[in-house]
Order: sequence, then structure tokens, then C-alpha cells
Amino acid sequence: MTRLTLDLSNEIDEKLTEIAREGGITKAEAMRRAFALLAVAVEEKQKGMGRSLGIVQDNGKDGLVAIGRVVGV
Repeated sequence: MTRLTLDLSNEIDEKLTEIAREGGITKAEAMRRAFALLAVAVEEKQKGMGRSLGIVQDNGKDGLVAIGRVVGV
């Protein structure tokens, strides 16, 4: 496994720590998951056809409803 050193602002480090603590995971695992989401967003954007990463809400029997789009990734 490759080791990577990052310089993070205090704000980003605090948020990363919070996310990791709430998820019961390490900060490294939180970063791996964040990268996985970024990779999906980039892959879908490259496919074209207006694809993007979205936020959905499960409405039970009615299925999923798109309620937002993640932009800037």
C-alpha cells in the first residue's frame, strides 16, 4: 500500500476527524471512502449524457426521488 502525506487546513482536519469518529472509522478510511465517491463522480461525468452524482431520498414504495446534485467534482 502506498503512503501519502497531505497538508490539510484545520477546518478540513476537524471535519475529517468528526466524520471518522461518527462513522467509527479511521481518518484514513474516511479519506479512502471520499476518494471512492470522487472516482464515481468523475467516471459518470466522463460518460457524458448529463450524468452526475446525486442525492436521493427513499420514499418507500414510491422508490427513490432525486433531491439534489453534487456539483463541482
